Amino acid sequence: MKRLCIMRHAKSDWSDPTAPDSQRTLNERGRKSAAFLADLIVERGWTPERALCSTAVRARSTIEPLADKLGSGCLIDYRDDLYMAMPDGLLDIIKAQDDACSTLLIVAHNPGLEMLGVQLADDASAEAAAKMEDHFPTGTLVVFEFKTDTWGKISPGSGHVAFFGRPRELMANTRV
Repeated sequence: MKRLCIMRHAKSDWSDPTAPDSQRTLNERGRKSAAFLADLIVERGWTPERALCSTAVRARSTIEPLADKLGSGCLIDYRDDLYMAMPDGLLDIIKAQDDACSTLLIVAHNPGLEMLGVQLADDASAEAAAKMEDHFPTGTLVVFEFKTDTWGKISPGSGHVAFFGRPRELMANTRV
């Protein structure tokens, strides 16, 4: 089985309208969400062996709390091609991963992540896919499980949504 976690970067700071998009940091809510999501990932056993993260500051800041928890247990690859990546490009990146990795985390941006999530969801995950398509805010985490041992065999409609969560709802209703 392969597990793919996709996470949209946490809420960014818009207080400086002159800051380049790729240089925006997280606001206070985003920092809290990132820490909460790191705890959730570890507590639920979704710890990735490998993480791919956009080079945008807000994405890097989103993965930092998880990186701090995992130390050297997770290889993090910061990639320019995840900034504004669309679903086909994201799927190509996923399919190219080493099969020795069983759990992969991607931290990136919309609209690509939302579109990828909707495309990967199998028929049994139609309700989760509809929720993704309806609202995929910053910090959203989706965990897919695939009945394959090969990343290259992942295709649209092949992923079971094991978890879908939006940070504002999770933090209000869930204890990790």
